[in-house]
Amino acid sequence: MNGMQMGPPAGGDLLGAIVVIAGALVTLLAFVLAFRVTFWPGETAPDHPKNLIFKDDR
Repeated sequence: MNGMQMGPPAGGDLLGAIVVIAGALVTLLAFVLAFRVTFWPGETAPDHPKNLIFKDDR
């Protein structure tokens, strides 16, 4: 070998970092929305199917 080593560029991989950060943000958003819809679904109509499933008599 001539003394040169292979490795990441000196400044890092900017595109790779952007892709990883964007993926992390999308994943976080998905978890937040899933949590919100699970605990506060927002359906208030009395004839909504949710109310048929979660009746007190069951």
